[in-house]
Amino acid sequence: MRRFILNSSLLLGLLCNYQPAAAQKASALKPPISFGDVSAADFGPNPTPVAADSAAEAEVLCDYGQSRIVGATEKFQVVFDRTTRIHILRKAGYEWATVRVPLYVDDDQREKLSNLKGFTYNMVGGKVEKTKLDPGSGVFSEKIDKNHVLYSFTLPNVKEGSVVEFTYTITSDFLFNLQDWQFQHRIPTRWSEYRVALPSFFRYKEITHGYLPFAAQDQTWVPYSTGYHQNQQTGYGSVNTGPTQTTSISTQALAKRWVLQNAPAFREEPFMAAAQDYMRSVHFELAGSDFTGHDFRDLSHTWEKIGAALLADERFGAVLNQNSPLTTEAKALRTRLPDARARAEAVLRLVQQHVKYNGQERLYTSQPTRKTYEQHQGNSADVNLLLLQTLRAADLTASPVLLSTRSHGRIVTDMPLLSQFNYTIAHVMLPDGELLLDATEPLLPMEMLPERCLNEQGRLLTTTGAWVPLTSNRNYLEYTKADFKLDDTGTLRGTMRQGYSGYAGLAARQQVFSQGESSYKTQLGRRWTDWQLTTPPTLLELEDPSKAFAVDLAMTLPGPETPANTLYLPLMQAVGLNNNPFRHADRFFPVDFSTTRELTQVVSLALPARYTVQEKPADLQLALPGNAGKFLYHVAQPTPDRLEITSRLQLTKTSYSPAEYAALREFYSRAIAKHAEMLVLQRQ
Repeated sequence: MRRFILNSSLLLGLLCNYQPAAAQKASALKPPISFGDVSAADFGPNPTPVAADSAAEAEVLCDYGQSRIVGATEKFQVVFDRTTRIHILRKAGYEWATVRVPLYVDDDQREKLSNLKGFTYNMVGGKVEKTKLDPGSGVFSEKIDKNHVLYSFTLPNVKEGSVVEFTYTITSDFLFNLQDWQFQHRIPTRWSEYRVALPSFFRYKEITHGYLPFAAQDQTWVPYSTGYHQNQQTGYGSVNTGPTQTTSISTQALAKRWVLQNAPAFREEPFMAAAQDYMRSVHFELAGSDFTGHDFRDLSHTWEKIGAALLADERFGAVLNQNSPLTTEAKALRTRLPDARARAEAVLRLVQQHVKYNGQERLYTSQPTRKTYEQHQGNSADVNLLLLQTLRAADLTASPVLLSTRSHGRIVTDMPLLSQFNYTIAHVMLPDGELLLDATEPLLPMEMLPERCLNEQGRLLTTTGAWVPLTSNRNYLEYTKADFKLDDTGTLRGTMRQGYSGYAGLAARQQVFSQGESSYKTQLGRRWTDWQLTTPPTLLELEDPSKAFAVDLAMTLPGPETPANTLYLPLMQAVGLNNNPFRHADRFFPVDFSTTRELTQVVSLALPARYTVQEKPADLQLALPGNAGKFLYHVAQPTPDRLEITSRLQLTKTSYSPAEYAALREFYSRAIAKHAEMLVLQRQ
């Protein structure tokens, strides 16, 4: 982030003669909403089916924002106005009556919130009654970090059926902080509109997220004028505290407008990364200025400048130049472990033995690494910058890698912004290759990053800088092997081993440690409603992340109360897939598994002499287009008294586009339907 500084006299001289090469006049559009203009129609049902949602707790009737750049004293400012009207439909929607407004601060400068007004409207006896927000007592502020303050307020007297409305203005000295806009929300939105007016001497980069089509997206040149205030200079170059000189600046502005209409509620889906990557939104970065029409001044950031600034920051790069609290132990590893890879793993485990991750994803340290060491815990930056210090103390070439976790969003590489990052890991250069290390997750083998870090690519901070892929050659693997025996009464008895490897092993271990072993075993007993666990489950290789984690179960499925000549056994339904994670018929964003996946189940059944196979499920092979996935279902009967069923589902891609969604959903549906087919046995 940077301040924008201009030579006022030069600026005014340039602007007096500046006109853009091409400009056209456009008629001004009326705002889509007028604050205070609420009528009985706003309480009625939405006539547009696409936005109607019988389960919605609230809906946005109109959300309107506009940003413009105006002259101020010795500077320009961004002025942002917002007016929003929301219909509260149910008690669960009361939270939408609370509004949070983040403001940026930097040293002695800060964004200012003003013109805040709000009302809650209720229908009483067929008339609209309103309750006013008290800005004096109903607004609260909270410091989030050194650069952000959060203001919040709650509209009063909210009930089911209320309409709430608010408006406010943000005035900002930070030209880089042109307000972004989110059009889509987790509740339906009838109308969301954003307008910006950018004077021709400022240029911004813009990027849009999301998949829903805009109802309108247009731009045109319009007349622009603003007053610019200049302090009087004395003969000795000092500033006169008297009246300022005001100059009128006239040029053209690029007016841009986006409208999203009748947007359904954004729904969370399985296997998605950051929701904000898929909600319709528009974002900006200040690219530069041109006050003459032919002399562009580049003000945009570069990844190299961002890296250099971060390496000089006292809560990041300066930390790497300090000694690790584990320096003595790290130096001892130099002679004890001459192999660099083995030494890197020893350092990783050493750090994990002394500090624990507190679950906070952060780019900057919250405290000195000595304090993190003494308190035995810290955020992700505290832990991983301590790791980097210790790797260097062990004579290893280690550098930080900046990344955005999956929940934080994807990196847009052509828009250099530090705010895109929220996490740091370690890069280690070895004689035979390179390693990416993260000390926050002791349940992972050294060569695996936490799944939250597998988010396309990260930025390596070295003298040259580079992008490094954040992928894994380890997959998500579940393996089930069941051995059952059927007795003469029709009762099934046997054992089952469920194995979890790769990222499935991490997920299973995390579940055990978060629930506790006792609760985890109890939950296993509830997984199969008809089956009985005859002995407590046994957990194998729980502590060693380099080995597959497994659970051994002894299981019984009681036979019918009265003897039956025909038995229907749901063998694969008990141990395999039985629910499709993709419930909806359509999806507008990718299915992101983060890793490839493999689910395998093998069931062996021993039959008594009195039972024969009357009907068995047919074999099935499925393949996704482009060989992106395979499903195999095979039933074999090597001997009259033994049956073997094998099911294997493999996904060879980590991400499937919306165009591939229908095929993927059908792929799962057919696999689940096959698992539901019964094995039919006849009693002799």
